[in-house]
Amino acid sequence: MATAQTPSYYETQKLVAGWSAKGTPSDEEKIKFIDEVSAQLDDDEMVQKFLANVKEAGTAANQVDAAFDRVSRAFDDMVAKYGSDFPGFSNYNGEWKGYNSRWVTNLRDSRDVASTTIAILRRFDQVFLDMVESIVTDQDRLDCIVELKSFSDEDHEDATKTSQNFLNLKRDIEDFVERLNQYIVDKGVELEAEAKRLKVEIDALQGEIEVYVPAVASSHYVILTYNLIFLQAGREEKAGQLNSKQEALADVNRKQEALANLQSDFDGLKPDISLICEKLSLFAEIWAQVRSQSVQFQEHLQGGFGAETNLASSQRFKKEVRLARDVCKPLQDGLAIYATELENNVKVGKSSN
Repeated sequence: MATAQTPSYYETQKLVAGWSAKGTPSDEEKIKFIDEVSAQLDDDEMVQKFLANVKEAGTAANQVDAAFDRVSRAFDDMVAKYGSDFPGFSNYNGEWKGYNSRWVTNLRDSRDVASTTIAILRRFDQVFLDMVESIVTDQDRLDCIVELKSFSDEDHEDATKTSQNFLNLKRDIEDFVERLNQYIVDKGVELEAEAKRLKVEIDALQGEIEVYVPAVASSHYVILTYNLIFLQAGREEKAGQLNSKQEALADVNRKQEALANLQSDFDGLKPDISLICEKLSLFAEIWAQVRSQSVQFQEHLQGGFGAETNLASSQRFKKEVRLARDVCKPLQDGLAIYATELENNVKVGKSSN
C-alpha cells in the first residue's frame, strides 16, 4: 500500500505542471522524479482498490440480478394478494419493473463502455507510444505532440455518465422505498379513520333501533296495528343500515389486517433491496474510479506537451508519455477484468445478442 508520503497521481501531475510553469527544475530533475513516481504505481492504494472492485463486479452483478428477481416475483405475488384492496399498489410494482429494466440496461452499457475504453487505451499503447519511441528529429517529436494532443482532447466522459447512471438508480430505489412506506402509512391512517367513523355510525343506529321497542309496547290498541306497521318498517330500515355499516366495518378490519400483512411482506424484501443499493454503489464507485484514472492518465500525458522547445527535451517527453502509459495500464487491465466478469452475466449476454 502507498505510504502517507507517497504523492497521488493528481498531486504528482500538479507538481510537474507547476515546474513547467515556472521553468524549473531541470529536465534531469523531472526525469528522476517521474522515474520515482513510476516505481510507486504498483503500490498505489487507489489502483489496488479499483482492481479489487472490478474483480467483484461479476459476483455483484449476479447478486443484484438474483435480488431483483426475488423482489420482482414477490411484488407480483403481493399485487395478486392485495391489489384488489389497494389498487394504487400496482403502480409501485410497475415502478419496480422499470428499475429492474434500468439495471439491465446500465449493466449492459457499462460493459460496452469498458470495451470501448479498452480499445482507446490500446490505441494509445500500441500506436502513440510506438510513435514516441521512434522519435529521432525535432519534427518527429512535434508530430507526436500534435497527435497526442488530439488523442487527449477526445471525449472520454462515458465513465462519468456510467457512474451517474448507477448512482441515480440507487437513489431512485431508495426514494421508492420511502414512498412505498409512506403509502402504507397513509393507507393505515385512512382505514383507521374509516373504522372510527363506522363505529360512531353503528352506535347511533343501534340506539335508534332500541327506541322502537318501547314505542311499540306503549301504543294504544286502536292504533296498534298502524303503529306496528310503521315502527316495524322504520326498525327494518335502520336494521338494514346497521347491517350495511357492520359489513363495511368488517371489510375495513379485514383491510387493516391485509395492510399489516402487506407491510410485513414489504419489510421482508428490504434486505434484498438494501443489497441492490449497496452493489449499485459499488458499480458507481468503479466507474468514478475509471473517470479518476482517466483524468490522471490524460494529465500525465499532457505533462509531456511542454517539451516542445528542442530535441534535448525528447528524453523527458518520452518519460512523461511512458508514465502516462504506466498510469493507464492498471486502468486497461481493470476494465478488461470488468468486461470479462460481466461476459457470463445472463442478462448482459442476452441484451448484447
